[in-house]
Amino acid sequence: MTAERRVRQVKLAAASTALVRRGAVLLEDALRTASLPDAPGGRVLVIRQLSLGTIHADRSPAALSLVVEQRVREVARLAVHARSQSAATAQAVYFRDELEPFVLLATRLAQGLPLDAWFWRLAVPGLHSGMSRDDALRLALASALRTKPGHAAAVTLVSELHALGALAPLLGALRWQDGPALARAWWGHLPSRPAPRLPLDDVGPTEQVSEPLQSTLAGWARTWGAGDARALWLAAVALCTHMPSRVAAPNLPSRAWRVLGALQASPTPHLPTSRESPEQAPPKPDTPTAPADTGVVPGIAASSHPSVRALSGAPSSDNVTKPLDATPASRSGVTAAPQPRARPAPADTDEAPRDTGTTPQDARQRDVTEEALPTVAGGLLFLVPMLNALGLGEFLAGHPALADLGIPERLLCHVAERLGVPSTDPLFRVLQEATAGPLPEPSPFVLPVRFQAGVGARAPFRLVREPTGRCVAFDARTRVPLASTSHGEALPPPFDRCLTTPLAHRLPWDDANLMLRAALLAVGRVTRRLAHMGLRALVLRPGCLVATRTHLDIVFAASLADIRIRRAGLDINPGWVPWLARVIQYHYQYDETGE
Repeated sequence: MTAERRVRQVKLAAASTALVRRGAVLLEDALRTASLPDAPGGRVLVIRQLSLGTIHADRSPAALSLVVEQRVREVARLAVHARSQSAATAQAVYFRDELEPFVLLATRLAQGLPLDAWFWRLAVPGLHSGMSRDDALRLALASALRTKPGHAAAVTLVSELHALGALAPLLGALRWQDGPALARAWWGHLPSRPAPRLPLDDVGPTEQVSEPLQSTLAGWARTWGAGDARALWLAAVALCTHMPSRVAAPNLPSRAWRVLGALQASPTPHLPTSRESPEQAPPKPDTPTAPADTGVVPGIAASSHPSVRALSGAPSSDNVTKPLDATPASRSGVTAAPQPRARPAPADTDEAPRDTGTTPQDARQRDVTEEALPTVAGGLLFLVPMLNALGLGEFLAGHPALADLGIPERLLCHVAERLGVPSTDPLFRVLQEATAGPLPEPSPFVLPVRFQAGVGARAPFRLVREPTGRCVAFDARTRVPLASTSHGEALPPPFDRCLTTPLAHRLPWDDANLMLRAALLAVGRVTRRLAHMGLRALVLRPGCLVATRTHLDIVFAASLADIRIRRAGLDINPGWVPWLARVIQYHYQYDETGE
């Protein structure tokens, strides 16, 4: 994968203008073709100055690119973390992932800490010394939206600031124009309020938000007004802090509206929580809001195209309206690229700021590996593009209740268990974050058409009817379960024309096991058809796992590269995977240790 690189300023000196132009062309080509270090986890390296020496006009860009690679590697070995005490004087600093610069920026702004170190304006394009705190906070949020995780990155930003007691300044910096801009950036439009008598979700609306964040949301919703688009955005973020994969759920806007409605009906007034000082309590509204029962978002009636500059502080609306682009908008800025895991000395690193309050126990905390940890099931993530092709995203969109129960992680864990992967494996631990507790029974499901085609299921389908009224549809060989319904409910086409077989006894599998069994058979068949190898040979591959808040990276030794996997396209980086709420990447390195 070619790492993104940005250069803010180039200084060239030569005897003539023609030589300067020749040097600029050579340097531009060399920077484009240089193989800069590509470290797992999306680590970002910021270099203060890179001296390349004399550039000979008769040399090729390829020769100059080798010089660039060597100098970058030399500087990367000396890089320190941005929180280090020596970062202000270091030649290079690094951030653990592409989101961390904006989290640290917002944290320092909220705590009133200075931003005079040289690397801040390089790591955060658009930041300058004359910018106000509110504008800088909006810039941090807009920059987080432009990362690969997109809105999941904004969710992480909000949750981490809330855990540090520093969320109030960011929310106070949002103007009323930012609400519609954030909603349109997330969903492409401003979602309307659902019908008052629309049935509630499978669980209570306010129970989907952790208690401390629920109090914060209630206070700001009352300040802004429950009809304000900022409140809708914050409610959606609060719902996703418990389940990050909800960021792509089609029913997220309706859930957010229901959460706001439930909080609005609550008679409890807002009181500053233990995380908020009285000075951090929500300020007075900055503009009149429409009555909450009208469902009208303020500012929309006056202007159908609110100013995006209110959020980003940048001259282009692309900063907010295209938050999910794989490559952030380029600016003349910084040489920044993922780089090898250069660990600073313990004495150079400051301790992370301590939480000012307790972390909610029901909020899911992501398992983060500070170092690359060995795993015996590195090939398990090769199933991610396979599950994409089988229509897992379509299945989760049609079964929102199951999506909230961590079905994708359960499928991957089930495959790992059947192949004998130990429970202490780091990849197993990361995936088990979303699999706490058994699935409810019944859990009716209908697998999508793409799954049926991918698994090779052909008609005539067979329908098994149990004495309890549950009906299970299988393929023609009665091996792969394709759908299940309870209490004799009708199945959609083509299962409504199945050959029905009544049973005197119930099948030995509940709905959850039927889904897991179907997924296991499907990935096994697809593996044999595409890669001409067994599932065990694909999954049980030693590698190293690097898990950050936003990335899952698997590092393999170059000697483990398999032409069968490459031919099937299973090791092409999936990138951002909504149903895992992480960026998935594969790496091959010549060092057998993966470092």
